[in-house]
Amino acid sequence: MPSSVKPAKLFAILTPVVLAIACVSCLHPDEESSIPPLAPTAGRVDPGLGPGTRALSSGPGYKGSPSWSPGGGRIAFTMDGSVVDKPTESGRLRRWTTRDFVARDTEWTSDDTLTMLGAAPASPSSGGTQSSLYRAHTGEDSLKLEKIARGVLAMSPDTDGEGLIFAFDRGANESGLALTRGSAEVYKIYPKPIEGRVASLSPSPDGDEAVMAVRPEGDTETSELRTFDLRTGEGREVMRLDGKREILGTPQWTEQGLFFVAGKQQGTPVDDDGSEPLYNLYRVPTRGGTPELAPGVGEDFVAASISVSPGGSRLAVIGRLNPKSSINVYVLEPATKSLEAVTTNEDMEIKTGPDDLMWSPDGKSVAIVARGTPSTEPEVRTDPVDRILRDFYNLYDIPVSGDTFG
Repeated sequence: MPSSVKPAKLFAILTPVVLAIACVSCLHPDEESSIPPLAPTAGRVDPGLGPGTRALSSGPGYKGSPSWSPGGGRIAFTMDGSVVDKPTESGRLRRWTTRDFVARDTEWTSDDTLTMLGAAPASPSSGGTQSSLYRAHTGEDSLKLEKIARGVLAMSPDTDGEGLIFAFDRGANESGLALTRGSAEVYKIYPKPIEGRVASLSPSPDGDEAVMAVRPEGDTETSELRTFDLRTGEGREVMRLDGKREILGTPQWTEQGLFFVAGKQQGTPVDDDGSEPLYNLYRVPTRGGTPELAPGVGEDFVAASISVSPGGSRLAVIGRLNPKSSINVYVLEPATKSLEAVTTNEDMEIKTGPDDLMWSPDGKSVAIVARGTPSTEPEVRTDPVDRILRDFYNLYDIPVSGDTFG
């Protein structure tokens, strides 16, 4: 080895196959990429995530589900199944769960409280793991989790960020809804059941209602969009998809209606030339009607993750302008039907899981998860650590133009 090369600065970047094997145990089906990356562009080094972009994390680890604290000073996320957080400016990681915890999602409910959806290690007599809702606080033993509810299917922070809406399994092809608030475990459980299994949910901008993606038990060819009035406890079907189509991820409630990503079910063949998008972005009125392609995105747009801004007027979208273009982050203004690309990505693999996109509390930026497109061949590099961190999944803060709280 030449004397000018220090051993500590030699790094072997594994092939994608090896990387996949290394983290297969921490993958969750909802986190798998629905839009495979294009081949890397030869000769480019700039990741193309746009001016002002900053890394919110570093180092190896399979990361996902970013969640800003209400004050915006910290960001929590899952990493290899655990829940961690760190200051957004700098600082060390703080671990909230043991390494054998399997987290699906995490959300702040105050600047010192995290709520997590996941599963603790199963005991031999428990009959397996079941997703539950847990809570942990700063200032205490951060690895000590308080169980709030069992059999939880999905969760979402409420509009003011001080509580949660969550769906739970009631058995017999039924789901239930409940609310948490402050330090209370569960302060309200709605008595009227929801027929089917709630896959995801999110609140309306005013916090009075919620929109849900629901699938009847055992029905692999139907997805339903439902709303639920949190004041009256009454639910209503808005729209039903048939014909081997499904709703992907979490529908979003905006000032201009309900938006959701839907398309052919996984495993359904698409055109060999990729001319037909696998998933489209749709809009439907809040009171129901026929879904239409979201105005402004174009019929060739391939959609993945979506997230509504804090004020409910803008929609962040991860997708492609057409099946053969690169994955980028866009902001859709439903009122004006304008679509703006906020990244100019060519080489980065942007993660497209349903929970891998989130607005900052002030509406000035979005957090995404991305990494450099891996090489298909093993490489040995002499670069310093900070020059190859882009080869691992990490969180990035992407500035978004427009009005604060838009």
